[in-house]
Amino acid sequence: MSISGLVVTLCAEDGDAARAVSLLSGDARLSVGERFGRRLALVAETMSVEEDRELWDQLRGLSGVVNVDVTFVHLDEPSEGISPGAAEEVSCVEGVMHREESHAQH
Repeated sequence: MSISGLVVTLCAEDGDAARAVSLLSGDARLSVGERFGRRLALVAETMSVEEDRELWDQLRGLSGVVNVDVTFVHLDEPSEGISPGAAEEVSCVEGVMHREESHAQH
C-alpha cells in the first residue's frame, strides 16, 4: 500500500477548477482536504507504488489541474535495501527528498 500527501494547484478559471474538485471528490482513492485559493490538499491511497505514480499522472492530466506536488509518501511494502517488516516514508520539503526507515511494531 502507498499513501501520498498531495497538493493540487487548480487553474484560475472558476468553472474548470470547480469541475476538477468535483471529480477529485468522487475518486475513491482520494480524500479531499481543505482548499486554500487555487491549492487543494489531497491524501491518496493506492495498492502499489506503480498505481500511485499512475494516479499522479492522471491527476496532472485532469482538466482544471495545473500542477500536482507530492509532499509525502508512505510505503508499506519493503523496498530494496530495507529490511522486511520495515515501512518506508519519503517526503519532499522544498525540493529535497528525505527518506526515513521505521520498523513496524508487532
